[in-house]
Amino acid sequence: MRFMPLFLIAVTTPALANPGTQTLKAIPAKFQGEWARTLADCASRGGENAAGFKVTARTIVYYEDSEEVLQVRLLDANSLAYTSKFISTDGEEPSQGKLRLSPDGKRMLGGDPSEDLLRCAG
Repeated sequence: MRFMPLFLIAVTTPALANPGTQTLKAIPAKFQGEWARTLADCASRGGENAAGFKVTARTIVYYEDSEEVLQVRLLDANSLAYTSKFISTDGEEPSQGKLRLSPDGKRMLGGDPSEDLLRCAG
């Protein structure tokens, strides 16, 4: 019986170290900011940035729609999954998505390189 505490530590330690189990209420700062297809598009901030979006701690704002982020789960150092309420002119509906950053944090990665977005300055 005296070995039981060591067994419990061995079982619980990997779960604590796994980023995929870390649930947050907000999007971490490293993902936040204005993201655009080209640096020239960065001049069209907010709703005028038609191909990109703006990420805050609790929202993702697109050209005409937005998402109210309800829960965030870190998948690894540069990616997360979120659940949200998608809000458009047609109404609201549950949604989910993922955000992935390049290792240097300067690009939001899409499904392929043609969908990548660049981080706008300041």
